[in-house]
Amino acid sequence: MKLAAAAARRFVAAPDAGVRAALLYGPNRAVVSEYAKALAAFALGGGDDPFAITRLGEDEIRKDKARLDEALTAQSLLGGATVVWARVENESANDAILPALAAIDAGQSTAWFIIEGGELSGKGKLVAAFEGAKRAVAIACYEESEAERAAFLRQLIDAERVPMSNDARELFIAEAHADRAIMRGELEKIALYAHDLGRPVEPHDLAALSAVEAESALDDATGAATAGDPARALNALDRLEATGGISLLKALERRLLRLLEARTLVDNGVSPAEAGDRLKPKVFWKDREAFAGQVRLWSAPRLLDALNVLWAAELRAKSAGSPQEAIAEAAYRRVAEIAAAARG
Repeated sequence: MKLAAAAARRFVAAPDAGVRAALLYGPNRAVVSEYAKALAAFALGGGDDPFAITRLGEDEIRKDKARLDEALTAQSLLGGATVVWARVENESANDAILPALAAIDAGQSTAWFIIEGGELSGKGKLVAAFEGAKRAVAIACYEESEAERAAFLRQLIDAERVPMSNDARELFIAEAHADRAIMRGELEKIALYAHDLGRPVEPHDLAALSAVEAESALDDATGAATAGDPARALNALDRLEATGGISLLKALERRLLRLLEARTLVDNGVSPAEAGDRLKPKVFWKDREAFAGQVRLWSAPRLLDALNVLWAAELRAKSAGSPQEAIAEAAYRRVAEIAAAARG
């Protein structure tokens, strides 16, 4: 069965009891992920069995065709429902997926089968099989229009019962990130802020929260890069859309220079924790342990290599018409790779 737009949203909110498989695909990965989580939660009926969900990757399915069949026929240790949750980018695992779907359609499996797909062809065999199956749905998730995103956010604000003035609500919607998961997180922070506030949240409250969040995200990004975690660093950068590339580079440069100063102290006999305390300003207590660990991780030569990466990136970013944010992201990724190499 093929579902689109409003029909897809209605199905995810209240799935048909006869359906046991869903293919969610398309360029809007945020909606694909959200729909997959919602269907998995429905399938498990609120159960908390940690072994009820089996996650499989495309390569795993392709290399071991029996693995998918085993997962779909396995019983939960607690006797409840089970979910097989797969991620595919193309149709390389069709030889295993299509027979499994046929078995589900024939009623030979009680497990729920959820596939998070990439930008699959609507004319491909995988999409066609799900569209034609009686017990399956295929949902293409395209980029939302501004009106669709606004409608989703209004429903979310109402569902979470966040007290916001009309002006604050419209500001929140106007500045919303395209990723639904990010906006859910933002709304949770606003709800926490509004708790016991005694009045609706106003635009000036959102501005204050945004400033605090930006500072926190920038700290997360620089800390993740110098810890050797590129995925976390880039995820934090995604929360900093309004911050220019030069500012991002300067922030990471400051972190590296403080690490270099601390590393020099350590090389002269000071402990990593004490080195952080000797800096001016000294390392914030919440970051003390992580900073000390990074001082141990980085050698002075590696820090200089990383600083050279940043200085070269800054020169490129200052050229007329340069993609500053992309240059900054590449620099953060490279610094994280240097740190990861140091960690081994």
